[in-house]
Amino acid sequence: MTSPDNPARSRAIRRGAPRAFIEDRTAVLVRFNEVDALHIVWHGHYVNYFEEGRRALGRRLGIDYPAFIEQRIAIPVIHVEVDFLAPAKLPDTLAVTTRLLKSESARLDFDYEIRRAADGALLATGSTSQVFTTPAGELILNWPPFMLERLKSWESLWKLP
Repeated sequence: MTSPDNPARSRAIRRGAPRAFIEDRTAVLVRFNEVDALHIVWHGHYVNYFEEGRRALGRRLGIDYPAFIEQRIAIPVIHVEVDFLAPAKLPDTLAVTTRLLKSESARLDFDYEIRRAADGALLATGSTSQVFTTPAGELILNWPPFMLERLKSWESLWKLP
C-alpha cells in the first residue's frame, strides 16, 4: 500500500533499489477544459501531465515519439500508477518533474512529481513503464540499436539517487 506521507518511498519499495536517473522539469498550465464545476482538475488529466513531462524529456534526449516512428518501433505504456495527494485547480501552473530511470532491461521506466508552481506543494506522484514492440505488436526483448546509441551518449547525464 502506498504511504500518503511518502508515496515515492512506497513506489521505490515496490520497484526495488533506487536507480540512477535523468531528470527534466516542465511547466503545465491547468486548462479550463480539464477542471470540473469546482475548478478542480479531473483525476484522469494527471496522466496527460505525465505524458507532457515524458515528451519534454524525450525531446531533450532524442527519444520523443517521432524518433521511434522513424525506427518503426512502438513504445506502448504497459503500466501507469498515480498517487493523488492534493488537488490541482484552475488557474494553477504545475511543475512536472520527470525522471527516466536507468534500466538493464529493454524498457523505459519513468517516475513523476507534480507540484503547484506557486508554492511547491506536492499534488501527485506516479510512474509509467513502456516496452518496445514492432509495429505488429511483437515484444522486442533487447534494446533497439538506436537506443543503445542513445544510452551510450547519456552516460554523463545519469544522476545517482
